[in-house]
Amino acid sequence: MNRYDKGLVIFILISSLLMYTTMEWFVRYTTSDQIVAVVYSYDKEVLRIDLNVDKVYEVEGTLGIVFIEVENKRIRVEKETSPYHLCSIQGWVEYANIPIVCLPNHIVIIIENGSVDPNDPDVTS
Repeated sequence: MNRYDKGLVIFILISSLLMYTTMEWFVRYTTSDQIVAVVYSYDKEVLRIDLNVDKVYEVEGTLGIVFIEVENKRIRVEKETSPYHLCSIQGWVEYANIPIVCLPNHIVIIIENGSVDPNDPDVTS
């Protein structure tokens, strides 16, 4: 390994660290204090959950009931009926832009800012 290779490795490490911290800051910045989780089934909103309230919710999925647990402003699929239990393996999610997808049950959970009105037109389009 010559000195140019070492310089390239150091450059890649510094660039990776800079991109990671920028992305971490962006995810934390886009998540406000007023957060809700929206549960969709077949692209239709089924349930809107306030993440400030610790509770277990039940949603009817394709293969059975999906138990959704909220604790300490985090959400997860606690228990569900699917072949490999991939939904419950995903674990806790506390930031926006990280969805929980349960394809066998056709359930998607997305964390959104509570101040965003879903009926407003999309500002980015």
